[in-house]
Amino acid sequence: MKKAGVWTRMCRGGAVACLIMLLGCVGCGVQKTGTEKIRDVDYTVVTEQEMPPELQAEIENRKAEDFKMTYVLDDALYIVRGFGMQETGGYSIQVQNLYLSENALYFETDLIGPDNGAQEEKTVSYPYIAVKTERLEENVVFE
Repeated sequence: MKKAGVWTRMCRGGAVACLIMLLGCVGCGVQKTGTEKIRDVDYTVVTEQEMPPELQAEIENRKAEDFKMTYVLDDALYIVRGFGMQETGGYSIQVQNLYLSENALYFETDLIGPDNGAQEEKTVSYPYIAVKTERLEENVVFE
């Protein structure tokens, strides 16, 4: 039997190493994270008077701190974002996005401070926004 030469053994070893690396890369394909928008979700901003009493009470308990919460009642989903205690009044909150992805419901809001030069209320405020939408089973991601 003839022994393989040094070059032949190196080529075989290199080929085996390449094969192992190639097989290792097969599992490294591009995977979607599920954050891509499937559709926008319709919503209505609700006032305190339009909320269920249990939700009003929960907001009252949490309003001094920054908070994010959901509340389900029958066929409705309430999504609430509070920004905690603010030294003055004059704040507003704008919904930037509410959409459904493959894995979750995304809710993005912005706290807008008092207008420059506007007369600020000198009382403490607790700005929050509550929206009502269709009941969905996906988790809500606050952005």
